[in-house]
Amino acid sequence: MATTNINANVEKANQQFESVFAGPARAYTNMMLDYAEKLVSAQREALKVYSELSFHKARAALEIKSPSDFRSYVEEQQKVTKEASERLKADADKVVSINRDFMQQSRELTQEATKRGQEVAQKNMQRGEQQVEDNMKSAKSSSSKK
Repeated sequence: MATTNINANVEKANQQFESVFAGPARAYTNMMLDYAEKLVSAQREALKVYSELSFHKARAALEIKSPSDFRSYVEEQQKVTKEASERLKADADKVVSINRDFMQQSRELTQEATKRGQEVAQKNMQRGEQQVEDNMKSAKSSSSKK
């Protein structure tokens, strides 16, 4: 009887640990990995676009052979600069969105873990109170039998 009760308590403690600590920790780690992967992907994509743009600009500069070529180059660079500025804004918005999503998911995960922890604490408190009552009843019945 006592061994069964101890095993049940150990199993319950393991389940509570999983529910309150280990499960949320794994979920948070997974969320962090997804977040890092999204950021790295966005950075890699931006780096590719900006490096291609830089090489294109350098090659275009090498093609300048006359004043009219230079004028065309400058006009083209104004367009390219405008497009690059728009791209930079879009990339910044993308990173802000990734950060916002991560913060929202973190908040939700924390709220869920806190709620589960409170529920487990409440159940443990009730179970403890019940065990105290049971022990007192058992003690009273033992003392009255003597």
